[in-house]
Amino acid sequence: PAIAAAGYKSIQTSPIQASKEALTEGSKWWVLYQPTNFQIGNTQLGNRDQFKRLCEEAEKYGISIIVDVVANHTGNAGGGDLEVQPAHNVDPAIKNNPNFWHQAKKVSDWNDRWQVTQWGINLPDLNTGNQELQNMIIAFLNDAVALGADGFRFDAAKHIELPDDPDGSASNFWPRVLGALTNKDKLYIYGEILQGGADRFAAYASYMNLAADKYGHNIRDVISSKNVEPAKSYEAVGVSPSKLVTWVESHDTYANDKNESTFLNEWQLKMGWAIIAARAETTSLFFNRPAGSGKFGSPLGQPGNDQWKDADVVAVNKFHNAMVGQGEFLRTQGGQTLLIERGTKGVTIVNMGGDIQINSETKLANGTYTNKASGGGTFTVSNGRITGNLGSGKIAVLYEAAAPVPAISIDKQEGGFYTDAL
Repeated sequence: PAIAAAGYKSIQTSPIQASKEALTEGSKWWVLYQPTNFQIGNTQLGNRDQFKRLCEEAEKYGISIIVDVVANHTGNAGGGDLEVQPAHNVDPAIKNNPNFWHQAKKVSDWNDRWQVTQWGINLPDLNTGNQELQNMIIAFLNDAVALGADGFRFDAAKHIELPDDPDGSASNFWPRVLGALTNKDKLYIYGEILQGGADRFAAYASYMNLAADKYGHNIRDVISSKNVEPAKSYEAVGVSPSKLVTWVESHDTYANDKNESTFLNEWQLKMGWAIIAARAETTSLFFNRPAGSGKFGSPLGQPGNDQWKDADVVAVNKFHNAMVGQGEFLRTQGGQTLLIERGTKGVTIVNMGGDIQINSETKLANGTYTNKASGGGTFTVSNGRITGNLGSGKIAVLYEAAAPVPAISIDKQEGGFYTDAL
């Protein structure tokens, strides 16, 4: 109920497949991405019945459950050359079938599409073109749907080949697997197609929605440099914004060894969220960081910190939901303030600079707008301009203008009235 009240419409779980080790320390998060089978339930998150109960409870509050799926690879047997060999406890029906595996090699040239789809990313690479293996994956996905899953994120989707890939690497994995899903048209499906190298980013959009990781990089630049200009471009040529999943940070950028987003503080995360979630069309993902102190302050499967229900985050969530169907127009006032205008209905203003007097063109309807975020204050729209004060490092979330109140006056006291009294 608290998640629904904060304006979120869905929850993305970590992978629910069995993992190769029963590790629960936060720093061992990667173990969830080293599965051993295509069955529901693991030590870290819970069993099949608990997943069913999660889905049933979420549905009561109008919340969809999106499951992270690892279909490209399994857990590995160790370091070095063992990285591309399956772990000892991988399901024997998978491990012992030689037709279920690609060549045991690691990608060395990320611009070589063959290597990207046919060799391993330091993990044993499954032969996703094999129809018997596909059938196991389809059964797993449909089991999750039967228990209440509303969609899937496909981990390492860039490394699963497309039907028109060159040099004999193509397979029918995506059309066949996704086409076999129960209630496919009602499911939300997106893939991790990390941009760069032989990614074929736009080509995947024919089959699924896509994670916009370059845009996340831009947003982290924006909130680090306090220069809002890079926030305008999604960096996704040939793909409609409606097909993109955006984030300030993901589990990878936070938890992996590169620490791409770990250094960001709560204020920066909030400012970045205000930008991405206020925009039109895209689906925005808020990463729930571990609770406690340090990078990995809480064990796997335990609640994370509470920033997801920060007052400003919630105000932007509710703005996002109230603006569905509205177009967008981005304006800047100086280099540190971005106005994200939605149709004629509302605007979110993100100010990463000092105190500012907002004075900008606008398409908003005339009226007085009260800031729904913690920065407070009111803003006035009159004759195509919006004015008001916004404090340093604050957000303004404006919609639902108060109706104009008639001003009543009399210029001179006179005698009796024989019509409606003033």
